[in-house]
Amino acid sequence: MIRLSELVSALTPSQYAELSLVLFLLVFAGVLVRHGGKRRAAEHAACAQLPLIDERSGWSGNSLRDIDGAGGRR
Repeated sequence: MIRLSELVSALTPSQYAELSLVLFLLVFAGVLVRHGGKRRAAEHAACAQLPLIDERSGWSGNSLRDIDGAGGRR
C-alpha cells in the first residue's frame, strides 16, 4: 500500500492540474444534476423572489409555502 506522502511527492505539477480539473468537473456535474432541469423550477422561482419580499407583506420567513402558494404540496 502506497502512503499518501509518497503519492503526493511523486506527482508532477501537470498531474496536479489534471487532478484539479477532474475534481472540478465532477463537482460541476454534481451541481448540474442537483439543480438542473425542471424538477426544482418551482423552488428556484420561489427562492429568486426572496430578496424582493417586503417585510410588511406578511411573509413569515419560515417556509417557501408563503411565497409560491403551493402549501408545501408539490
